[in-house]
Amino acid sequence: MLNDHERKTLGEVERQFQVEDPEFTCSFDTRAQRLGRRHLDEAWFQIAMVAAMLLGALMLVAGSPSGALAFAAGAALIWLARQHSNDTRSRSPRHPPTGPENDHH
Repeated sequence: MLNDHERKTLGEVERQFQVEDPEFTCSFDTRAQRLGRRHLDEAWFQIAMVAAMLLGALMLVAGSPSGALAFAAGAALIWLARQHSNDTRSRSPRHPPTGPENDHH
């Protein structure tokens, strides 16, 4: 925890950065928002996977292998959707793909 003097000093430094280079400070805000969203997405993914596995196990215990298979298929679809989401996030529009077909030298 910061004391009052440290908070005041930090606030002054932040204001100075905003005056000198507002684009620089905006880049941190944008990145923080993206990181927060990813953390939330990861939490929902974990909850959905645990719920699908528990319901699948419950179906097996209840004597319904087809129900268990349905929940396993649901878990697989959730996992595939997450993989696809991660793949599209990793492709940054700022960095064009590299390879011989993109080498114009």
